[in-house]
Amino acid sequence: MTLPLDQAIQHYEAAIAALAQAARPVPAVIVLEALNARDGVQAALADADHVSGAALQTISKLDQQLRNHASEIAPFIQAADWRASFSPKETAWWWWLEAPKPKQWSQFDWLWTALSVTFLTISLGLVGDISTRFLKGGPDTAGAIAVSTQSILTLLAAGGALTKAGQEASKQSLKKLNVSEQYWHELGTVGSGVLLLGLIGLRQSLPAISSWYTDRGREAYDQKAWGSAEAQYKRALELNADNTSAHFWLGRLYEDLQKPDEARTQYQYAIADDPNAVNNLARLSILKKDYPTAISLLQKPLSDEQTALEPATKFALMKNMGWVRLKQGNATDAETWLDDAIKLGQAEKLPEKTIAAAHCLQAQVIEAQGDPKKPLVAQKQALPEWKKCAGHGTATVPEEDEWMTTAQQRLPKLEEGQ
Repeated sequence: MTLPLDQAIQHYEAAIAALAQAARPVPAVIVLEALNARDGVQAALADADHVSGAALQTISKLDQQLRNHASEIAPFIQAADWRASFSPKETAWWWWLEAPKPKQWSQFDWLWTALSVTFLTISLGLVGDISTRFLKGGPDTAGAIAVSTQSILTLLAAGGALTKAGQEASKQSLKKLNVSEQYWHELGTVGSGVLLLGLIGLRQSLPAISSWYTDRGREAYDQKAWGSAEAQYKRALELNADNTSAHFWLGRLYEDLQKPDEARTQYQYAIADDPNAVNNLARLSILKKDYPTAISLLQKPLSDEQTALEPATKFALMKNMGWVRLKQGNATDAETWLDDAIKLGQAEKLPEKTIAAAHCLQAQVIEAQGDPKKPLVAQKQALPEWKKCAGHGTATVPEEDEWMTTAQQRLPKLEEGQ
């Protein structure tokens, strides 16, 4: 039953007096009595037909006294779940009292706000940078998820800090979580900072993600899915332009697609870190008859004792050095390089189809060293090398296929003449 307004005010006044005189810490029952008394005043105001100015002035005075006790009231209404038990309206401000923030604490609110805005501004810039890398050339599933997630989180954070609607929604959420208002600015800064750190972490992880795309490209390449492989390699390079492996394999793909100029460009990006790219670029230079460039490329890894070369890579470099020397007409030097390459291949037990290319070239060197007036003699001397060339060459490499064809054409005639 609602009390008349004058009795409700007297009850409220007595509750405030009891609150002021209570021992510290104030007992919960006294705090609850004061809040209940203020509820009674509000109910009486709603039922009253007319409220005098004196009554309103008294209520205002008592309300101010109640606010002065916010430090004693706030711990109870925040921690004791009274709000959940009694479900007060949000207009019942006495149920939402906050302990006053110390001046030395509140004086830095401007700093927390400035930091929040700064963090969010940087975050938006990072989102733009990362999203552009993922979206260029059309998004894939993984890229779409990454872009959507970071964009949504950033926009939510920015909306909560920079728009009125967002700020109001944030306040309501913090109230429901019983978070003291004195910490709202700091929590906003922490949230913005965590978002920024997450985006920085994502930006720093782009090289690792780029490697993941490179691996997907390798899988597509092995399955001869050329379009998919190219898309994966390009995505890897958008995320990390310094991904040497992606440059190399994209170059390999372009070679398979008969695009030597595009392949050359990719190999040039990779030669600083990948001897295989050096070898492939040198090979393209030989095919283009740019022999000085090929020699310059091949000499560096072969002469650098600090460079640890895989046996297959070193064999390929030596074989190509023999090839370019043969093309230059230096058969003696070519023979030395090819002989060393063959010995290395045999010592390291490389596949015969790999070593066969050096035998093909060695056969040509022997013929080049022969008497021009007696070509058949030189061809017969080269017969053992032609046999190894014809039996184990790699038909998928254009020049090796040509050498194998030459060997297969020579062998019947030479063997008949033995």
